[in-house]
Amino acid sequence: MLEKQLKNIWRNSSKAERIKFETSRLMIDLNRKMNRFENAIRFRDMRETGASILGIFLFGYFTYEIPFVLTKAASFFGMIWFAYVIYRFRAARKQKHPSNLSSTFREQLQNQKEYLLQQARLLDTVFYWYLLPPFIVNILFVIGLGDPKDYGWSNILANELLPIPLINKIVYLIFIAVLYAGILWLNKRTVKKDLKPVINDIERVLQQLESEN
Repeated sequence: MLEKQLKNIWRNSSKAERIKFETSRLMIDLNRKMNRFENAIRFRDMRETGASILGIFLFGYFTYEIPFVLTKAASFFGMIWFAYVIYRFRAARKQKHPSNLSSTFREQLQNQKEYLLQQARLLDTVFYWYLLPPFIVNILFVIGLGDPKDYGWSNILANELLPIPLINKIVYLIFIAVLYAGILWLNKRTVKKDLKPVINDIERVLQQLESEN
């Protein structure tokens, strides 16, 4: 009975009233999606920053401890990459305009749209700044690993693991390549399935607001 009454109200409503109703519904749905997205972004930034800080310390130790020239160089560049990851995520976070009570609702929506577009570009380009550099570091690091005896180097863990046969190095690098391909696919999927629909919702709300004026 209630559903029938609601349908009757909808049919008898004017076009302007329907637009207002549709706009309100879109705004509620958009607000829910934005809150969920913001929580995901916050968790991602904390996770990546924490992992990068740990990576800097770990690769700093490798740079100091490991005698193999190529592996030592790879560890040093790995530290630089981890520092860049922290900078990149912090810079992306700063692109979000702080809430301003003096801004109109339309301006706030535009700011949210620009922020989401920036996040979409960040994820769309992960191959170049997030995956390719560490993959090159991994190649240099693994290829550079030699026999500790040749350098008179003794380490409890290294004595157990090194030297690594060439076939094992190749298998490891193939595994890393497959893993990175999966990460690339997940990021592309996030842009397509999560970011773009929210951006489209914002554009729809903006269009509805224009229709009301």
